[in-house]
Amino acid sequence: MKFEIAMEPMASPRPRFSSKGGFVKAYMPKEYMAWKAQLLFKWKLLKLKQEVSGKPLFVKLGFYLEPPIALLKVKKNQAALEAETIPVVKKPDIDNLQKSVLDALNKHAWPDDNQISDIYAKKRYSLRPRIEIEVTEVE
Repeated sequence: MKFEIAMEPMASPRPRFSSKGGFVKAYMPKEYMAWKAQLLFKWKLLKLKQEVSGKPLFVKLGFYLEPPIALLKVKKNQAALEAETIPVVKKPDIDNLQKSVLDALNKHAWPDDNQISDIYAKKRYSLRPRIEIEVTEVE
């Protein structure tokens, strides 16, 4: 199964902590939870079936981030931006981008993300921010 979700990738943040009434409670920021809900909503709109074979899965992720204005202004960068060949070598960290997608699609695109045995990810600048996801069974 291969699909694309048109939205700016977001990295999984660290949990926040609150201590009301003498108890410490961990929670995730609201904007991150809203992002995960939006990603899941867009996945459901694609009407894809869950990968339920029980076999190990290989997940390939492509994160295409909006380029900074300084990069856009340089004329020689335009062709590379259109070809999506400029790697992102700044935050967000690629492992946190992976985590956000895997957590959002857990129990929806696959029964449990512990089924994922192989993963490949890349992050590039693009004029069309999105997340590309490909899931295949490991033979």
